[in-house]
Amino acid sequence: MLRLHGELDVATAAGLHRHIAVVLNEHDPHRLLLELSELTFTDSSGLAVMVWAHQSLDRRGRQLRLYHPHPRVLRILQVTGLHTRLHITESDPKVTLFRRHLGQHRATGSPDGARAGSPVAADVPPPAQ
Repeated sequence: MLRLHGELDVATAAGLHRHIAVVLNEHDPHRLLLELSELTFTDSSGLAVMVWAHQSLDRRGRQLRLYHPHPRVLRILQVTGLHTRLHITESDPKVTLFRRHLGQHRATGSPDGARAGSPVAADVPPPAQ
């Protein structure tokens, strides 16, 4: 599970893209959950990363899920029509199992687990610098 917070925009989207790429390459998850309850804004750059992640996982027979999006982000997904293309869920019983499985791999950095300048707090390691 990757927990996003703050704003996902042109300044932070590339970092999220890199981070997801590392997760896909190093962990090859069956399902990647983006927890969006604390993500208060996304622009087209952030949406593009979500679509890219969805397509990348779909090509592997895997799935991206957007978990509990903040109401403002959900509205953006609805206005753009992406709510019909991306998997959005409020509740998933497998979240706890997935988090427990990856729980030993915590990101380091700021006190909440996010890297400076990144909208991501992760249950997997951040990409190497």
